[in-house]
Amino acid sequence: MTKDVLTLAELRVLVGYLGEQSPAWWGTHFFGQTATAFLAPVFGRSVHQAQYHGVLEAARRAHDEHIGVGRILHLFHMPEHYEQSAANLIADRQQAKRLLAHATSSDSALARLDALASPQQAQEGPTAVGDLGEDFSALLATVAGLYLDAFRRSIQTYPYIRETQ
Repeated sequence: MTKDVLTLAELRVLVGYLGEQSPAWWGTHFFGQTATAFLAPVFGRSVHQAQYHGVLEAARRAHDEHIGVGRILHLFHMPEHYEQSAANLIADRQQAKRLLAHATSSDSALARLDALASPQQAQEGPTAVGDLGEDFSALLATVAGLYLDAFRRSIQTYPYIRETQ
């Protein structure tokens, strides 16, 4: 599960970063040029955690608004054990630096997203990618591919995973 959690956390950072770019999918700028200067006096050594959790919440709200809530999961809303594991990764300063390494430019973020993705054709709006009981690594690669294609074509897609019973 560690590799999957690393991928999950990194995808959240990459999609969170790209979702704040023009045209923005949500109206926050946690990864913007001035965000670190603004957040550092308040959060000190946990600036990366503040950025991660801020964009996580903004993206979660945008996804929930488009997909709905219920027995639906998406990149920014996962079962508790994934949420806790990803939060623990971002709390580790070395891991956080590694996870945020590509959130410096759109080109860098897109290139890294491409490395994590399986080729996909994104559709505008909500898109089901499978069930939680399936191969989680493959689901994450599919989700990455959908976001990659959407960002490249300037459309908004909201991939979701059905929660198994």
